[in-house]
Amino acid sequence: MQLHRLFGDERLDVRARKDAPEAILAGARRVRRRRRALTATGGTLTALVLVAGGLVLGDLRSTRTDTAAPVPSTMLSASTTALPPSSIPLAPQPGSSSPDVASGSASGYTSPETSQHVAPPSRAQDSTPPSTPSAKTFAGPVLGPVGYGKLVLGMPYAAAVRTGQLAATAAPQSGCTQYPLAEGSANIRTVTISDTQGIVSFEASGARTPERVGIGSSKDDLEAAYPSLAESATGYTAAAGSGATYVFSVDDRNRVTGLRLVGPASC
Repeated sequence: MQLHRLFGDERLDVRARKDAPEAILAGARRVRRRRRALTATGGTLTALVLVAGGLVLGDLRSTRTDTAAPVPSTMLSASTTALPPSSIPLAPQPGSSSPDVASGSASGYTSPETSQHVAPPSRAQDSTPPSTPSAKTFAGPVLGPVGYGKLVLGMPYAAAVRTGQLAATAAPQSGCTQYPLAEGSANIRTVTISDTQGIVSFEASGARTPERVGIGSSKDDLEAAYPSLAESATGYTAAAGSGATYVFSVDDRNRVTGLRLVGPASC
């Protein structure tokens, strides 16, 4: 009875709102819309994952199966066309002299009109050939074993004038005469020419030997470059090749103060 009376109390009654049915229907519609949205989003994500996976697998397959593209026949024909022998540049041969070193024979003379370049004498013919140091050949102005530039030991005065390297163009004087070069005295101070023997010697200023020895070099460098160096009344001498000789002057500080190239003929 007490329970019946308790539950029958009007204060426990829950009165529904007038718009309760409409609110319930609206809530149900919202739930259905959310479910449809989630379903559509999930399908889209699944499709994207499948597409991305397909692209990756396609790239992997293409990487493994790709082959080199065929070379066009026009490129093959252009690359295999034989060049004429005259157009193929020849590589410089090892041991060739510097462009500044004179070419020719120290014991004879070849006119520049008939041959501008004469093969340098073989050092193997010398009885006491100088030894080349381990350092690289000097790249500056070189007083070679047969001369300087186009001026060669044994060259007559008239031929020396035609090279354009001499400053003087007048008639030669009798005996031996020292002539300056047209380029100045920075590399070669003078060239001595005999009226009967032609060029007999060169006196260097800035030029060096192919073994990098010149004015200012130490005596140790001189001895290392020329193990067969000999002492004489005029200084130290070393065979240059084909009878020519390098003559070095050394001061009391063991420094080279003079360098001359002397041919087999003298005044």
